[in-house]
Amino acid sequence: MIEKYNFPFKGTLIIMLSLILFVSCKMLKGPDFTKIQVGMTKEKVVQQLGKPDAIVASKKYQDGILEIYEYGTPQLENSADSTAGFRQYWLYFFNNELQEWGIKRNYVPSDYDRYYEKYRHRH
Repeated sequence: MIEKYNFPFKGTLIIMLSLILFVSCKMLKGPDFTKIQVGMTKEKVVQQLGKPDAIVASKKYQDGILEIYEYGTPQLENSADSTAGFRQYWLYFFNNELQEWGIKRNYVPSDYDRYYEKYRHRH
């Protein structure tokens, strides 16, 4: 009698494990930055990369808004260091337009003004 219920359980277990493996691999892939380019709108970037992990900064200036989005990837910080974790990328938007992106930098709030000065001259 127990044998009768064993097969559906095994089948369900195999399907669930396969699904977990598929989802895990998809999560480890991370965003594909080859799909974006400078000049794209925030909406288009989010459409291509998905929702950001965080909005690092948002500051309004007289002539526009500066925003910094953060995306994480499972890439190693150093290929020789297998214990490294996620690499974080920052995407810089001014007036809803992607200005640049790159590896996360340490910042302080006064840096917003430096980014603003850098990007406002492009408009």
